[in-house]
Amino acid sequence: MQGQGKFSLQNYEAPGPVGAAFIESQGPIDIIGGPAGSGKTVASGFKGPFLAGNWAPVCKDGVIRVKQATIRSTYRDLARTCLSSWHEMFPEKHPFTVDYKGGLDRPVTHKLAWATIREGRQVKVEYTHEFGAIGDANVEQFIKGYELTFGWMNECDLLDERVPGLFLSRTGRYPRMELIAESELARVVAPYRKRMQALGVNISDDETLLPRLIWGDCNPPDVGNWVVRQGGWVEKDHADRNPMINLYVQPGGLSPKAENRKGKPRSSYELEAATMKNKQDVKRYVHGEPGFTAEGKPVYEDEFSLQLHVSDEWLKPVQGLPLTLGFDAGGSPACTIGQFMPNGQNRVLREIVTDPGTGAARFSAMVLEVLISDYRGFPVSEAWGDPSAFYGADRANGELAWMETVARALNINVSPAPSNEPGLRHDAVRWYLGGLIDGKTPRYIVDPRCKRLIAGFVAHYHLTKQATGGNTDRLAVAKNEYSHVHDAEQYRCLGHRGRAGVIGDVSGMGRAPNVASLQAARAKSQPKTSFSVWDV
Repeated sequence: MQGQGKFSLQNYEAPGPVGAAFIESQGPIDIIGGPAGSGKTVASGFKGPFLAGNWAPVCKDGVIRVKQATIRSTYRDLARTCLSSWHEMFPEKHPFTVDYKGGLDRPVTHKLAWATIREGRQVKVEYTHEFGAIGDANVEQFIKGYELTFGWMNECDLLDERVPGLFLSRTGRYPRMELIAESELARVVAPYRKRMQALGVNISDDETLLPRLIWGDCNPPDVGNWVVRQGGWVEKDHADRNPMINLYVQPGGLSPKAENRKGKPRSSYELEAATMKNKQDVKRYVHGEPGFTAEGKPVYEDEFSLQLHVSDEWLKPVQGLPLTLGFDAGGSPACTIGQFMPNGQNRVLREIVTDPGTGAARFSAMVLEVLISDYRGFPVSEAWGDPSAFYGADRANGELAWMETVARALNINVSPAPSNEPGLRHDAVRWYLGGLIDGKTPRYIVDPRCKRLIAGFVAHYHLTKQATGGNTDRLAVAKNEYSHVHDAEQYRCLGHRGRAGVIGDVSGMGRAPNVASLQAARAKSQPKTSFSVWDV
């Protein structure tokens, strides 16, 4: 197959910008995730031949040689999804096929050959693609048998988290370095060496190491899955974040930017959203967001969206508008800093989350440091805190309550939030999450640096198992490292809206703006009179 410097496979078109970036990326570990039907598997299948035709080094005899392995959890799943997609591009009897063997719960080897154009001349590509399933095999022993150029992990979230590292170690071994033309070796090695050095890998400038590259695809998995943790899907700075992983997340199926619209139209996602009974299935397979663990139902399960409510870039404070702060004392004191826009949008600029046992003085110093360094010159118009933190001081001996200590240290007025009732606090935040301004602008937007707040919205700010199962009348939320910053944000929202405002917002939910409550309609219909009971 020939082309003007670009490998073309049956006029294949990438599903969208995210899919195209994934295909062209050179690792070390590229992972694409998105809703069902977004073209991930086909893009992953195309990536190997694309890189072979456009990037893989040419050997001294003028031939490009590539050996790729594709692995899946079981042979049945391998045949049903991965091989099926591969055969749509390269059936067994494709004109490029040189040899095909295996199948029926056994490994498959598909050898192909075609021609590509490099620097204006035709170059032959010899491509060997091996398909296998790990199943119950020992991961280490299974992967040891490979000497590869590339590797593909189909439905990678179903594989053990040891697989990426072990699999990557088997790439960059084919063809042998002495078979590659020196000019080609220099072309591919120098950029790879720079990438590795930028990632902190200790590679000297004169060391020659063939590039290593694997990739994977998956639907959004559980938030506890290694793809989410190591890829930084929810928390960009997660403790398990693997800098070797490049994560490409496609927009949700109902998003205006959804990919693979030719293969799966919006109506298909709308039908699935209407028929799926499990909300987490809708979240994962329709909206393309990770689901939650079985520890309990997320408080904002129905309202929060990663793609809608998290900013693509750091939020800068808007000049001329004051800041608002929310505080929670708790075992791990927390603070949220934001601005309420004239159009009604709530912008969360920063979070401050402390370790358990942090005292009021140390906490105040941390908040002050952020205010001075990032928001110098911005006045604080509102500050709201946990009402219970204003009590318990020994007034006779001149003691200050916890929140009073913070207020004095920051030289601001901190008021008790109107209520500590969990349901009311949650509804204060829900009002912002549940609305759009001008039909497209979210009423709530959070800075991506607020990783604990975001992770809590997605899954970790959740009800207890008893509350989730309806085994208690209390709206009990699990206390963890994510709960305190959420409490702080609730106090900020509730304080700004006011208790009456939140109750009024909740009572109006589900009614169109021009529909009045029954009580209001009845009052309006009553004739006006000057009668007073005090005149009787």
